[in-house]
Amino acid sequence: MITLQGIITNITYQNEDSGYAVVHLKTEAPENLFTCVGVMPTITAGESVVCQGEWETHPKFGKQFNVNSYEIVRPTTLEGIGMLLGSGLIANIGPARAKTILNAFGLQTLDILDNEPQRLMEVPGIGPKMFENIKGAWEKQRFIRRLMLFLQNFGVSVNMALKIYKVYGDQAQEKISENPYTLIEDVWGVGFKKADVIAQKMGFTHDSYKRIRAGLIYIMREAANEGHSYLPVKELVPRGMEILEVKEELVTYSLDHLVQINLLIREGDALFLPVYYHAEKKISENILSRISSRNSIEKNEQLDMWLAQYQKKNNWQADPVQEFAIKKAINSPVFLLTGGPGTGKTTVLQVIVSYFREKCKHVALAAPTGRAAQRMGSVAGLKAKTLHRLLEFRGGRNSFDRDNTNPVEADVIILDEVSMMDVLLMRSFLIAVKPSTQLIFVGDSNQLPSVGAGNVLADFIESKVVAHVHLTTIFRQAASSRIVTAAHEIITGIVPAFLNTKSDNCFFISQDEPEACVDLIVDLVTRRLVSRYNYNPIEDIQVLSPMHKGILGTQNLNTVLQKQLNVSGKGISRGQFTYFYGDKVMQIRNNYELGVFNGDIGKIIEIKDEHGLQVDFDGNRVDYDTRDLEELVPAYCISIHKSQGCEFKAVIIPLCTQHFIMLQRNLVYTALTRAKQLCIFVGSHKAMAIAVKNNQALLRYSQLAKRLKGKL
Repeated sequence: MITLQGIITNITYQNEDSGYAVVHLKTEAPENLFTCVGVMPTITAGESVVCQGEWETHPKFGKQFNVNSYEIVRPTTLEGIGMLLGSGLIANIGPARAKTILNAFGLQTLDILDNEPQRLMEVPGIGPKMFENIKGAWEKQRFIRRLMLFLQNFGVSVNMALKIYKVYGDQAQEKISENPYTLIEDVWGVGFKKADVIAQKMGFTHDSYKRIRAGLIYIMREAANEGHSYLPVKELVPRGMEILEVKEELVTYSLDHLVQINLLIREGDALFLPVYYHAEKKISENILSRISSRNSIEKNEQLDMWLAQYQKKNNWQADPVQEFAIKKAINSPVFLLTGGPGTGKTTVLQVIVSYFREKCKHVALAAPTGRAAQRMGSVAGLKAKTLHRLLEFRGGRNSFDRDNTNPVEADVIILDEVSMMDVLLMRSFLIAVKPSTQLIFVGDSNQLPSVGAGNVLADFIESKVVAHVHLTTIFRQAASSRIVTAAHEIITGIVPAFLNTKSDNCFFISQDEPEACVDLIVDLVTRRLVSRYNYNPIEDIQVLSPMHKGILGTQNLNTVLQKQLNVSGKGISRGQFTYFYGDKVMQIRNNYELGVFNGDIGKIIEIKDEHGLQVDFDGNRVDYDTRDLEELVPAYCISIHKSQGCEFKAVIIPLCTQHFIMLQRNLVYTALTRAKQLCIFVGSHKAMAIAVKNNQALLRYSQLAKRLKGKL
């Protein structure tokens, strides 16, 4: 076994899951810069390490050192100390300040930081405030280093250790030692398997109650991520047996105990996490209370007169269903308007807004996403807000300022893209709205349901309790759009015929080979659409894929498209992706601390060395450090699910039989209706036919419709 000792100058690759890394190690040998490879989950640039391993010659990359084991050591040279201090690991110390400190204290620098930190004020430019900042950062880093050394035995990466420290602080090691399964609930990115590995290595038994409890709660949380508000007992038990690898009796006994201590709520054969049970109950109680407490608001004769004057003034003739929808919306305490593209939802909304404004009513417009809010505001003639802004979200508390004690001040609230709302967001919205406020919900019931748990829009419709009008007539102007007509064909089960004429705005380019589809998509994005339509390939064109994996999945297409569209200067590498200045990116979970939300799309406007970057989300600038980057993914290609609520000038959709498991009617319909000006399908006509004929939307477990109908 050969030993190499030196300083890690940079990390060229690091896999967060496996811990495998490729690093450059600078030693005191004549040829002093070497490439080292191996499983090194806890290393960071600037650290001094001792590596044990063997030399090997890679057929592509040449001579490199294969690390079998390593140890992070305290640097003993001026260069090593300077690299550590200037690496960015210590907040408030960059390369320049590190050099100044090193000039003042030399080889004693680390001892002084440990034992006599007040002497830092001897260094030019470091006053009392800066001293306190550096002292705190150094102490924090020492705690983090101890935690990393503790977690190193369990294969936990540096970024994950930093996230754990952020949650638990100086108590991290103690909390993990007591119950490593708490990581599942407390630290995003830690699943049951990862926590279970740590626990088993720490000596927790296979049938430990802490293990069984954690596994069952994890299954319930995963079910919520799949869209379910609850799981039937007959489905939860076998899932538990499979994941935990224990007998049925132990699972059922543990479930009974979880119900007894209120970690789960049982309602017949349904098991809920309490938050989803109470959300469903609060929604149904709130909606039913609003409906029962309000009668007709406007006399029909007066409304008929106003509507006739409006139509004459605006040289517009309402369709009978539109007229009925307008009257129903104005006269109902809670109203739901649905319809596909081109059916006049926007026109109906404009009339409703005009009516209430003439009556001097305070009208508020809102939507779940920023892009949907912008689109809604532009057509309604009023500024629209995201729901999080309307409810005045506060990141530090992970809650909304608006609630039943401080409700939203509005006479009427119109809420668009309701299909995107899960039960938790709908509950937060309803309790923050005064009982006297009229609610008008707008959505497209044929789109995909919410990413989060619940089936709110479908349950509202199914209950038949909420006043509802569904628009179906395609109006003349919209009927000239092939995007609109193809969407309506798809939703009625008709496989569209694509003529691909020059006047069309919806095309199908047939290509059965996935590799050829990739080349075609790249050519469309980078050359053909730019040349013909003068589109900006990053801002105007969006590729939407049914899946994440595979050659036509989001992961591969993002890698390919980034190489063609943006490889500019220095980047930050995390996992299989490198972030560059100018990259189009998307947030993939709600991060209340940063104030960004699942599905937000932005652009990287600054790379901060190796330690972070800044993203502009439609004017909201957000700073990310390295531990948050796993929440940020490239967005040259995004999943169709993540595109909900968005609208793009041009959309390209790969569709092939390799996506078989995801080929569903509402998925293709949702993708198509994201296109504002142009839609291009690339792939197999057979795949399109499979999707259109498959109307078996994935089942979601929800009891909301039953609650609204009074059956629970």
